[in-house]
Amino acid sequence: MKNNLTKLEWDSNFFAKNIGELHIIDDDLRNLELNDNQYELIIIKQKKDSDIKIEGFTETFKETKIVFSKKLCKENTESSHEIFDTDFLPQEDEYFFQLAYESGKYSRFLLDSKFGEAKFRDLYQLWVRNSLNKKFAIKTFFTKDKNLGATGFVTVQQSNATAKIGLIAIHPELQGQGIGKHLLKKAEIYCKENAMTEMDIPTQEQNAGACRFYQKMGYVVKERIILKHFWKK
Repeated sequence: MKNNLTKLEWDSNFFAKNIGELHIIDDDLRNLELNDNQYELIIIKQKKDSDIKIEGFTETFKETKIVFSKKLCKENTESSHEIFDTDFLPQEDEYFFQLAYESGKYSRFLLDSKFGEAKFRDLYQLWVRNSLNKKFAIKTFFTKDKNLGATGFVTVQQSNATAKIGLIAIHPELQGQGIGKHLLKKAEIYCKENAMTEMDIPTQEQNAGACRFYQKMGYVVKERIILKHFWKK
């Protein structure tokens, strides 16, 4: 079967680099010879982890992306925790930046040093802005403290009847206190009340704490994808 290499236009524009993506369909493939040398970075996606070599490129990073999923059922009670909605209590973008960085601490854009931490921060700042202005998300819920500011937040995206969590994070000093559970439950209730029947949450297998949390909340693995970064030598 043919393995198609396509250009990632948004990524290429944002990072000012020619970035391509290749979905490996033939898992027996070991060596790739690409005649098109325009790409500075090629992102490989595989269902199974097989050894890949691309002439003229070096593998710098590998992760396993997991998508957790849950069928949404009617909830009888709202969370007892006080949760705010940016539609009714607007906040400046900067209010959520530190939480956004926390949500991305296992991100490949941070862990692959070829991108650089400054560009990672730019990316997550843009993600916050486009969540609050509704380009990326339909809803943002958050918790706050008068001294710490934003203590947790979650952004919700929608594709027809399927909801997806975009960003979710809790202040490092308050993790393990149930804030994440209350935020996720609030998001689930909102989605169910607005005709969404399923919730997807992407994360990294390497983020063991997040994986345990989602499983505890009733989520199961829907998809597992191996991602690899190959940078041009």
